[in-house]
Amino acid sequence: MRIQILDLSPSATTGAAPAVAFSGACGLAWARWCGLEMPEVGDFADVEVDIPDEITSWAVADGPALVVSGAPGAPVRIRGSVEAADEDSVMAVRVGADMLLVEVAGSAASLLPGHAGKPRVGDSIEFTTPRIEVHPYSI
Repeated sequence: MRIQILDLSPSATTGAAPAVAFSGACGLAWARWCGLEMPEVGDFADVEVDIPDEITSWAVADGPALVVSGAPGAPVRIRGSVEAADEDSVMAVRVGADMLLVEVAGSAASLLPGHAGKPRVGDSIEFTTPRIEVHPYSI
């Protein structure tokens, strides 16, 4: 995912749990920066987005792909379409032009009444995760 750094959390300057606010094609969010060097405000970076926690609930959702959160440490809302799912509860979710790997908790149930089970290939879903991490890479 190609992002632009918009802000750094105050803790990023003290060396504890660096966080960055970024904008990308699908919105604006805060994430933990997992690079060796801290970026500067205004920098562009190619990153892999990691969702370290299992998702425990999701909903079928129409609308554009998004990755949004309001403040450092706030939950991140993600909307995309399920492209692949395996028997180990891992699925690939397309968010815009990018793919995110997501693990669904074994007992995850939809937020949509009358819809049980795990997301299926082709479903457009939305879920919230406590945090995301971004890992920079070079092309």
